[in-house]
Order: sequence, then C-alpha cells, then structure tokens
Amino acid sequence: MHEDRFTIVEDLVAPGDPASNHHLVDYETQALVSKLWSAYIARAREGLARTPAIPAMRRVSYSLDNECLPGQPLQRGIRAASRSRRACTFEAGLWHADDGRMVHLAEMVTVFVDPSQGAVEIPQDLWASVEKIEGRQIPIAERTSTTSS
Repeated sequence: MHEDRFTIVEDLVAPGDPASNHHLVDYETQALVSKLWSAYIARAREGLARTPAIPAMRRVSYSLDNECLPGQPLQRGIRAASRSRRACTFEAGLWHADDGRMVHLAEMVTVFVDPSQGAVEIPQDLWASVEKIEGRQIPIAERTSTTSS
C-alpha cells in the first residue's frame, strides 16, 4: 500500500500470541523497523571493502498512529531520505497490510563513526551503494546559516 513511498518493502506478521488481547507497544514496533534499517545497511555494505567507519543511529523519532495485534499481517518499508557529509536520514514505516493504516512511522538519523576518530564522513563507496539501492542520486544537503546579520 505504501510501495510508492518506500524503496524496500517487506511483508511480515506481527509477533506474539494471536490469542492475547494486547497490542504491540512502542518498543516492539520500533524493533520491527530497526531490524529493517539493519538489513538495509547490511545490503548497502555487501561486497564493499572493510572500513573502520561503522553506521550508528544518532537519533530516532517516531509516531504511533494505529495499534496492531499479534498475528496481524503487516508490511514495513524504508528509504534513504536525505544526507549531509557525516549523516543520513532514513524514513521507515510499519503498516497494516490489508488497508494501509500506518502503525509506526520513524525517522532515523544515522552517523558514521570511526572508533579512533569519532564521527567521520559517510564512506563514498557505501553512499554509492545506497544510491544504487534507491535508484537515484541523493545530493549532500547544503547547510543553512543559523546566524543573523
């Protein structure tokens, strides 16, 4: 239902006992989205030379719009939305497969960290792989000045 919004979309079933009358809570739905982020990063790094720069989530924000119950068919999706020199933002969602009602919508800011240096620029080969997955170029966002004259 949201295939036009996200680059990668997967089918899944909400975890847990379908006989229970308890909905999935925030950390359960976020785990489903975070696992997709991990799979996206692994796919982007596939076949690339090892680098000391490791992707790490810097900030995650999300909204919970509808409930879902264990055993319900769901879909989840993710896309790279934007980037700067040292960070990129992914948008991800989890929704009901039957009618598209969004359960969980997330924004995940990802930085790249070299343990000996701290935050570093996104490796060029990794970003080329992300753009290949996305099927489009994602330019570095220009910084806007926060000072006034």
